[in-house]
Amino acid sequence: MSEIFSLSQEISEAVPAAPESAKIAGFWRRLLAFLIDCLLLGIVGFVVGLIFYDMLAEMGVWGRLVGFIIALAYFGVLNSALGNGQTLGKRIVNIKVVDRDGGLISLHRSFLRYIILGVPFFLNGAMISPSIAALTLIAGLIIFGAGFTITYLYIFNRGTHQSLHDLVAGTLVVRATDIEPPPVRIIWKYHLVIAGIGAIFILAISLVMSSLIGQSIGISDLYAIQEEIQNSGKVHMSSVFVGTVWMPNGKTQYLRVGAIWKEKPESFEAAASEIALIVMRDYADIASKDVLAVTVTYGFDIGIASGWQSYNANYSPEQWKQKLP
Repeated sequence: MSEIFSLSQEISEAVPAAPESAKIAGFWRRLLAFLIDCLLLGIVGFVVGLIFYDMLAEMGVWGRLVGFIIALAYFGVLNSALGNGQTLGKRIVNIKVVDRDGGLISLHRSFLRYIILGVPFFLNGAMISPSIAALTLIAGLIIFGAGFTITYLYIFNRGTHQSLHDLVAGTLVVRATDIEPPPVRIIWKYHLVIAGIGAIFILAISLVMSSLIGQSIGISDLYAIQEEIQNSGKVHMSSVFVGTVWMPNGKTQYLRVGAIWKEKPESFEAAASEIALIVMRDYADIASKDVLAVTVTYGFDIGIASGWQSYNANYSPEQWKQKLP
């Protein structure tokens, strides 16, 4: 009896165990890898900004295209077969990008994957003038639509852990040590429905709120000032806001104007005075404000890094009258 038991034990030890399917990487592991990659790209962007500061500042909104190209090259090449499906962040946390069969993906497929992920991020915060209504609407659709869908699927798609860019490119992120194809799983179909409805709802709410706020504060007058500042030809983008601040001694009504300069001003104070002169001349309701705050900014934003120089001038309309020619 003991001989039979010994023989069966030897046989079981001689037969290798069947390899398990590759384990799909979870949310926290992927998030950590992404944060590491963003930190590395931020360092690269900081160095690029130091070397080409003035050139990037003059590019304005197109500076973000520089950052996007750098990020596209980084994620596109390293997540493909050329980089073994691993960015540096993924190497550190031991995960990689594969297709449904467990194989590495092509370069163009990896580029497509990152374009879906990166475009909403680089559009969000880009210096797009609100006066260009069509462009602002398209950017809003991409940011709220694709951006919300990507975020929602990242967090709640626990079955396959695929976000929108994974679904479009047909990819999965798995543990790098596993050699078998990932398990066959299908995303819960209602995830896409919920993500779509959520994106439309957020976009609709933002449009309605913008319209209501615009009607209450006389947004047409603010747009007129903004257009005059833009027509000066000296700024990439301008912004105009009105508001009220409650202080211990009562409320303070203010008008805040910001302008991002194309070229570094010889005098930031003189540049702020130019903006204030336009407002004092063209905004009929300026006398009702307690403070006219002007911010002149010069610098760059390439998405993966930014650097700004700012000057603030806050005076009452009467004080501005005394300062301006």
